[in-house]
Amino acid sequence: MNSKLSPIISADELRAIYNYDDLVIVDASGGPKARENYSKKHLDQALFADINKDLANVKPNAAEGGRHPLPTADQFSQALGRLGITPGSHVVVYDDMGGANAAARLWWMLKAFGHSKVQVLNGGLLAAEKAGLATSSKMEIPGKVAPYPVVEWKLPQADMLEVEKVAKAKDHLVIDVRDAKRYAGLTEPIDLIAGHIPGAVNVPFSDNLTAKS
Repeated sequence: MNSKLSPIISADELRAIYNYDDLVIVDASGGPKARENYSKKHLDQALFADINKDLANVKPNAAEGGRHPLPTADQFSQALGRLGITPGSHVVVYDDMGGANAAARLWWMLKAFGHSKVQVLNGGLLAAEKAGLATSSKMEIPGKVAPYPVVEWKLPQADMLEVEKVAKAKDHLVIDVRDAKRYAGLTEPIDLIAGHIPGAVNVPFSDNLTAKS
């Protein structure tokens, strides 16, 4: 593969590197049954990253950062260590939403730690199965390593106060990637309040996927 990795990897490209020593495959599927679904079927050798425990610092009150606020750098460092991820690991992450859900989140989080070799599996678990990649239901045991040696996030973040401040500013753009009906407040299956942040524009993530994803 090229020295400069694409953010996306195909199932066939993953097959070609499956036995590489530095490869770490991560199932980052979300949803209330994610761990249960993982225990029934996941890509062979894939480790499970819990969106609530590994990829977020969930507070008792959702008003404190929302449903899935980022963990601290130390918390994420510890989580990466539990997954056996080191700065030299080639991480391939997938989910059950074609790579558009928690897989994209984990990709960004690793990039925000300065990790270079990370890719999202194009089409996620479904595409991998269609391509004939092996699945398993066994419990995968990560090769635990020391916490990832990063002490702070290297990419900028915006908190809720900043978003509220700039949402209507002409020199800023706040993008809401949820589907159009949720953006318009016509339906809301998750959050307590329907609608969107005033001033935010809607660019649904589904527009970035094809019917085959």
